Amino acid sequence: MRNRPAAKLSLLVALIAGVVLLLALPGQASAATPCWERVINDWLKDGRIDGTYSVKCYQQALKNAPEDLRDYSNVTDVIQAAMQDAVGNPSKTGSGNGPGGTPGDPTSGNKPRQTQGVPDPSYYRRGIDSLGTTKADSLPIPLLVLAGLGTLLLLAAGGLAATKRIRARRPPAP
Repeated sequence: MRNRPAAKLSLLVALIAGVVLLLALPGQASAATPCWERVINDWLKDGRIDGTYSVKCYQQALKNAPEDLRDYSNVTDVIQAAMQDAVGNPSKTGSGNGPGGTPGDPTSGNKPRQTQGVPDPSYYRRGIDSLGTTKADSLPIPLLVLAGLGTLLLLAAGGLAATKRIRARRPPAP
């Protein structure tokens, strides 16, 4: 086999282009988040909607809220209350860009929050937070656990099948 530098160079260029493309995609995906998803993500952070969004964003969030959130949480009540607040105070209605104003600005309606006596998060909580499962479009933890168990079961079945074949190929004992 001959040494072809042109082929190696083109492979290297393709590899670098792929890495650059993979690094660029997550930033673009988060910039294109629809406003209804930002409303739900705002609620997922702390059970409240702290930002100011347009009434259209609230309506879309109600329409697109996941079924499990609608059934097992108060997300629809909180979104409806925020929408009523936006309808009642048109000056506070934003364009859907998230929290409005600076936290200490008295005109923004937001008071600066101070934490008081909050314990450090446990190892479990830090592990869950590092998985990134606290957004509306992330995978739920039970699904990740089930996928892991399914993978372990498939590996065990493959190991048993391989063991059976290996034993069948052995010559019989005299």
